[in-house]
Amino acid sequence: MGILYGISTGPGDPELLTVRAVRILERCKVIAAPQKPGTESLALRIAGGIADLRKKQVLPLDFPMTKDTAALAAAEQTAAEALCHALRTEDVAFLCLGDISLYATYSPVAALVREQGFETVQIPGVMSFSAAAALAGAPLVTGDTPLQVLPFGCKDLESRLQLPGAKVILKCGAHMPELVQVLSETDQLSHAYAVENCGLPDERMIPVLHPDVQCGYFTTVIISAEEHAHVSL
Repeated sequence: MGILYGISTGPGDPELLTVRAVRILERCKVIAAPQKPGTESLALRIAGGIADLRKKQVLPLDFPMTKDTAALAAAEQTAAEALCHALRTEDVAFLCLGDISLYATYSPVAALVREQGFETVQIPGVMSFSAAAALAGAPLVTGDTPLQVLPFGCKDLESRLQLPGAKVILKCGAHMPELVQVLSETDQLSHAYAVENCGLPDERMIPVLHPDVQCGYFTTVIISAEEHAHVSL
C-alpha cells in the first residue's frame, strides 16, 4: 500500500517549496491536485514551477468554495475514495497551498484515508503570513508578544482583535470594508497592512488600509503590536 503525502506548496513562489517537498514530488507517480470545480489547480501550477511533473499522473480533486457542510463532506468523501484507489498501488502527493497544517483541505480528507488503513505524512511549508511579513521587511512578533491567527468570519472576531499582541487575518479580501471599520474603532488601523496574492506574479503590498481597497481572496492582513513605521513600502 502507498503513503499519502500532504505537500505544502507555500503561498505562491515555487522557490519557497522545501527541498523535502520537491524530493517527494519527484518520487511520487501520482499528484493529487485540489481545485475549485472548473478551474486550474493553483497548487499544481506552483509545484510545477520547481519540480518536473510532466510525466506524473495528475488526480484532480474538486472542492467547492462553500460553507455548506453537506457539500463539503460529500467532496471530501469523493476525494478520499479516489485517493484510496490510487494508494492501493502508489504513493500519492496531495498538494496544499501554504502550510498543510493551517486550514487545509487536506486535513479532513487525510482523516478519511487513515480510516481505511493508509499511512499519511505531512510535509510542512512556508505560511502565507510569514512570507507576507518577509515581503514587508517586518517581524511578525518580537520578545514575548503573543500572535493570533484568525480567519475572517471566525466567532468573536471583534473581541479577539482587541486582545493584546499581533494578529493575522486570513482570506479577508472581500470583507476589507468591515475589517477596516473594526480596526478603526479599536485604534489599530495604523498598525495594519495587507499583502494580496503573496508570492504570485500579481503580488501586491498594501501598506495602508482603507474601505475602498479592492482585494482578492488570497489577501492576508497583519496587525502589528505597534504602529508599523518600520514596514518597507
